Amino acid sequence: MVLHKRVTHTYVTCTFANEMEIVNIVVIQKSKGVFCFTDQSVNMLDWFSKMTLEVILSTAFGVDTSIQLGENKILLEKAKALFQIPTIVRLIGRLPLGRSIFRLILSQRGNPAEYLKEVAEDIIKSRRQQGLTGRKDLLHLMMTANEETTVEGVSKLSDEEIIAQAIVFLLAGYETSSNTLSFTLYYLALNQDVQDKLRAEIKEAVESNFKRKPLYELAQNMEYLDCVIKESQRLCPPGAFPNRVCSEDYDLNGIHIPAGTEVVIPIYALHHDPDAWKDPEKFDPERFRGPAKDAIHPFQFLPFGAGPRNCIGMRFALMEIKVALARVLMKFKFVASPETQVPLKIHAGITLSAKDGVLVRVQSI
Repeated sequence: MVLHKRVTHTYVTCTFANEMEIVNIVVIQKSKGVFCFTDQSVNMLDWFSKMTLEVILSTAFGVDTSIQLGENKILLEKAKALFQIPTIVRLIGRLPLGRSIFRLILSQRGNPAEYLKEVAEDIIKSRRQQGLTGRKDLLHLMMTANEETTVEGVSKLSDEEIIAQAIVFLLAGYETSSNTLSFTLYYLALNQDVQDKLRAEIKEAVESNFKRKPLYELAQNMEYLDCVIKESQRLCPPGAFPNRVCSEDYDLNGIHIPAGTEVVIPIYALHHDPDAWKDPEKFDPERFRGPAKDAIHPFQFLPFGAGPRNCIGMRFALMEIKVALARVLMKFKFVASPETQVPLKIHAGITLSAKDGVLVRVQSI
């Protein structure tokens, strides 16, 4: 819990402006070489996966890459593979001796986590050789905590903890953001009226920016942009079924939950509950403003979880998504094509993702 609080405060406040500028640069520079304006569809999930992995490597770990331009393909493949573990394999892990069976299956399939562990170890080794100087990103924060000691003389963060946290941030920062971005563009391509309205809001905010505020500051005040993202996350929550372990015996409404019990929160079901949402399968950003917004129960909409252990990178992820969407919508129009799946086939892995990608056509504005 202490680590969660320290990282949340430092990562999303001390370095926020620098990180958002990196997002801005990555989107502007790299999108020019990705979109070819022909009658062929573009897989937006593929592009956003590359973009968000490149962003998290740069902002959190100080590693500059050109993943969008074809470099570091193996890192992208291993990161994707970890989220494509079949549901049945993950369910086996919950059975008695399940973890041992789970590890055996992964060893036979090739465990992508081992490769990512080696990547994290190499990054940390390289940073130590360079010394803890320069910009204070996430890795700097954790390595500084490693150098500090508690009153008992124990390091606040061991090397193993740093590596584990680095992998979690690397994966979470890349996968959930890329899924949300691709799902959002999918719904915008199918709902041109919403896309036009959102583009008009972005254009107005940019053109009236006489104080030359950075885009991430402007995006914080774009109400409709916030509504569009939330509605996309309602329909396709990035973390559809987070789990927690009950730390002590607890009784809730006549139900006894023993200590050690795994509790899975069905966020997808909460977001599609017809008793809570009118016409729940409809894409309607207006749910999240005005009287409709005030009627939403605080625990009915949980795209990032809730409580003291909610998503540690929530603020960063939201701003990354907003900056990326604002940038691409100012330059491009996204339309459905014959290759666009309707309805979209969803893969329920560790996160929800588009099973066959998100294929749309891109038009220059």
